Amino acid sequence: MSLFSSMRVSVAGFRAQAKRMATIADNVSNSDTMGYKTRSIAFTPKINCRGGGQLR
Repeated sequence: MSLFSSMRVSVAGFRAQAKRMATIADNVSNSDTMGYKTRSIAFTPKINCRGGGQLR
């Protein structure tokens, strides 16, 4: 994995965690509001395998 690819993976991880924290903050700030329904986020792994390599 190149340095640029590593940086892209890191940025994607930071963005995902920022979205998760924003969702949690929204749930906490609106927890006392009548009719508010909590939101949740589900993370799924994305595996990119190039060059015909096998996943183990």
